[in-house]
Amino acid sequence: MPTHEIHEEKKVIINWLRRLGMEFQTGFIVLNTELENHPIIYANQSFLEMSGYEEEEVLGQNGKFMHGSKTDKRVGQKIRNCMESKKAGIFEIVNYRKDGLPFWNEITIQPIIMHETDFTFTIMLQRDITDRKRAEALINLQQQIHNDMGKGYLLSFLLQKACDTVESFFKDDTKCTVLFVNDAGYFQVGAGKSMPSEFHDKVEQIQSSPVTGTCGAAFHTNQTVIVEDMKASPLWNGHQYLVEELHLTSSWSVPIDDANDKAIGTFGIYFTDKTLPTEEDIAFVEQIGSIVSLTVRYSQQQEEILRLAYTDKETALPNRNYFINELKELLDEKKEGFVAFVSADEYIKVVDQYGHTAGDALIREIGKRFLRAGMSANHVIARFSDSTIALVNLNPLGDVPAYLEKLSQCVIEPTNVQDMELFLTLKMGVALITPKQQDEKELIRYADSALSKAKLRAGESICYFENEHDDFMMRDLRIANELSAALRREEIDVHLQPKVDLKSGKIISFEALARWNSPELGSIAPDVFIPAAEKNGKIRLLEQVVFKRVLTWLKKRKELGLELRQVAVNISADHFFHHSFIPHLVDRMAEYGIEHKWIQLEITERIGFVDIETAHQVFKKLNRYGFTSSVDDFGTGYSSLSYLQKLPVSEIKIDRSFISNMHEHGTLAIVRTIIQLAENLNMTAVAEGIETEQQRSILVSLGCRVGQGYFYYRPMSLEEANLL
Repeated sequence: MPTHEIHEEKKVIINWLRRLGMEFQTGFIVLNTELENHPIIYANQSFLEMSGYEEEEVLGQNGKFMHGSKTDKRVGQKIRNCMESKKAGIFEIVNYRKDGLPFWNEITIQPIIMHETDFTFTIMLQRDITDRKRAEALINLQQQIHNDMGKGYLLSFLLQKACDTVESFFKDDTKCTVLFVNDAGYFQVGAGKSMPSEFHDKVEQIQSSPVTGTCGAAFHTNQTVIVEDMKASPLWNGHQYLVEELHLTSSWSVPIDDANDKAIGTFGIYFTDKTLPTEEDIAFVEQIGSIVSLTVRYSQQQEEILRLAYTDKETALPNRNYFINELKELLDEKKEGFVAFVSADEYIKVVDQYGHTAGDALIREIGKRFLRAGMSANHVIARFSDSTIALVNLNPLGDVPAYLEKLSQCVIEPTNVQDMELFLTLKMGVALITPKQQDEKELIRYADSALSKAKLRAGESICYFENEHDDFMMRDLRIANELSAALRREEIDVHLQPKVDLKSGKIISFEALARWNSPELGSIAPDVFIPAAEKNGKIRLLEQVVFKRVLTWLKKRKELGLELRQVAVNISADHFFHHSFIPHLVDRMAEYGIEHKWIQLEITERIGFVDIETAHQVFKKLNRYGFTSSVDDFGTGYSSLSYLQKLPVSEIKIDRSFISNMHEHGTLAIVRTIIQLAENLNMTAVAEGIETEQQRSILVSLGCRVGQGYFYYRPMSLEEANLL
């Protein structure tokens, strides 16, 4: 809040703070905690220099404007609670400078209460403690790696922790990798999950030299190498394609040494902007490089000791003994999760044609892809038998389908075996870890049994072991898994239900309704699979499938010279507010050659309840493109009247629960009010769920002109709708 907006008696206080701020070397801001948003009313020069912002960009802002993806929201809430309680406190939080660089900020809160003027404000001292936090991170990293080594974790997992540590201190799009150089001189990826797998695959086909990128130069010179612009650097001649697709610009690399101080690999950092390191940055990264070097040396010693006992020598994956030991330890944590046995149909064919060595290579490749898909302390992958990979992961049971889907995606790209390019077909048998099932032997037996069932099915399949205790939970998991497969196979169908003129019965338009008849589970009701799609992040894809089918139907009618009628497509809140919603919608309409007026977007009234201002902007943009919009389920429990006038929609639908209870005086009054409200706002009121002549007659007498329901038409297939 600028000074001129503060009462005269408070100006003296602010002016005093300004004079103090000129002398005070520590950054600080002053917030007016009397206002709900706690705006900043003063920031001294030290704070502006620390944050990189200008004064006019800071004043009036809430302190959250410096938050970002690495900011702990829980700490932010504690800071707010502290200010509101008018207590002093000290907090450490990650803030972001104007240039996007995160830094650790030590915030000291001191409330000031001026009893004479009854004015309360808060002074917030700010101190950049990034260097201290880096030192602490180095110590913590060494301790974590030492502890994890004792537990036998794979080197890739240990090295990933180093990558994560470095990335946490730089901009959000910073990427780190650990690359080794094998005996043949080729790069091998040790860690770097922030880089896509395509990058790793291409890098491993390159032989290192003093001029093969920043890492090649660091490896061969055994010195830190800094490249400000990879597009212009001679080190990257012929290799720019590796980073251009990722929009990377600068890179730094430090060597990783063995016990004889000979380079065996590099630790690399990549940035999207031109970025040169400070002295502190160089010291930090080189210390990370030293920790990685020590980790590699110790890990090599430990791995040699444990290799015969716990490693499958043909694939270098953990073996059966390792898996069973790890499973026992994970079960001690008493958390939910799953054990899965995975097999590829193609394994037997490969062994029959090329021998067991080729089969080993196939298992090794699958395991390698699984490891890249998710490296965490609660994730274990092992070769359990010749053809079977075993996994255990601790996750909430609701996340299991999404996790298995992620594993399935690992084999979308083909794998090469000898002279064959194979597209793999995975079978998965899954046993759930629940409070009632914590025995490792039983879990292994259950997963093996489920895999046997999965192998009896054609194509890719996932089978869960089922028992009498888990029927309800298993039903939800099966639906979630089958839905993912159904979307890939385009099994989701669309039915249309007409909207009609209540007086004449003439069809005005249609509503598109998703239908799913699963080959495995039979017919699944929309009120079952739609919530499952929302819960598992598939709702946008589901609605896009529905939209595609509707456009295909409209295009076919257009080509046949049949009359076109508007079709309403239901859109969820997740889809509605997504940045790609309108661009995707417009592109698809253009692709199918359908005018925008033939599509109506039907949105539940919860849209406005979520974010009224953003919803208003989205509706306005839809209107500019020529789409019409409808609010579904109107009046069912949300503050509809308070926001409806703010949303530029053309139609509101009266929920079927009101229509079926119009014999009650109170409900009839609500229906009459909604119809009158729609008329006053120049909207069309549409009655849902009309089933009797009496309901139709009452609605007509109330002035409702449009409706839908079984009294007129049930939802019908697209082919049946073509006959109307």
